[in-house]
Amino acid sequence: MNNIKDTTKLKYRFENFGGIISSENPPFLAFVDRNYMRQLGLCQSDIWEIDNETIGRLSAPTEVHFAITNKCSVGCPHCYMDAGKQDEGELDTASLKHALDILAQMKVFHIALGGGEALERPDLFEIAEYARTKGLVPNLTVSGSKITADVAEKMKVFGQVNVSLDGVRDNYGAFRKKDMFAVADNAIDRLIKAGVPTGINCVIGRNNFDGIPGLFEYAAGKQINEIEFLRLKPSGRGMEKYLEQRTTYEQNISLAPLLAKLSAKYKITAKIDCSFIPMLCYHNPPLEMLEATATYGCEAGNVLLGIRSNGAVSGCSFLKSSSLSVFDLPSGLNREGTFEKITNWQQKAPQPCKSCSYLNICKGGCHAVAEYITRDFNNPDPDCPKVVQYRMENHG
Repeated sequence: MNNIKDTTKLKYRFENFGGIISSENPPFLAFVDRNYMRQLGLCQSDIWEIDNETIGRLSAPTEVHFAITNKCSVGCPHCYMDAGKQDEGELDTASLKHALDILAQMKVFHIALGGGEALERPDLFEIAEYARTKGLVPNLTVSGSKITADVAEKMKVFGQVNVSLDGVRDNYGAFRKKDMFAVADNAIDRLIKAGVPTGINCVIGRNNFDGIPGLFEYAAGKQINEIEFLRLKPSGRGMEKYLEQRTTYEQNISLAPLLAKLSAKYKITAKIDCSFIPMLCYHNPPLEMLEATATYGCEAGNVLLGIRSNGAVSGCSFLKSSSLSVFDLPSGLNREGTFEKITNWQQKAPQPCKSCSYLNICKGGCHAVAEYITRDFNNPDPDCPKVVQYRMENHG
């Protein structure tokens, strides 16, 4: 990024450590220090008057996951939103636009729209276009249903559209228990033909883990350059069979090497969500590499927020909603007690996290998993391989 000269194409936000800069073409988001901001010609900010230049609590999230409807006719058994019926109090078009106004004023960079099935909301494209006018980059995750050739053309408004695809052919139904592979496959073809940046979201559990190589081969054939692997979460209907469907210890420790190998073979970017960071850290990657690539674990309530279709705000989409509404932002974001138990977790981290060199990267793993399995949000992620080994060594 040393070659960046034209700041007119950059979006930026000042922070105590310097600032955050973002571009859609080429796509990137980076945390930079104060000197770098000055080199870009971005003037001194009042926020720099404080001496602390460490990266900690941000002034606002960089990304918000906004489930704009809970309506969904697909009804997947593992749905983390328990989607199906419309939420009571679902925001109408005017209210949703007002919510986007607030997020834009906070200088949020990306809005990940979803549901439910976002295409079951008739004003989806109006909302996406409005987000564009406010300087927000709207992205979208869909099941693939309802994507006709005409709909695919309209999806050019989005920065990227990801289609949920948990595997190829039989592996598709590992969680969904229905045969919609052809539907998702046709949607991907239509999006690519329309020139829409298209990716795949793949939820991983023990039953479809062995299908990961086949998914890379499929994506390469479609000329898709990105797959994001999401850990199955005990949220919504996903709680019902979570314990029998979650990845095994052996799968968890083999995930990162497998994705690295397949990514290199097929020239496809493999991303993991924040809940898989403990599985990456198990292999002791260089800390400086993780920091340079902004690879972090739980950033709920800080880098990320989740918002339901009725405006209720949570630290992330897999955690319980707080008492905060999107209309209480930004003043309520840093209100005492709102997200402190998440954002200050490292300060009171128990063992083995307390002594782990990756504490400030991993942040204890997925706290939604910890709360579900151990009944205590403050416990470390019980599926972290380092935690598993620690307990075996100390408790047999």
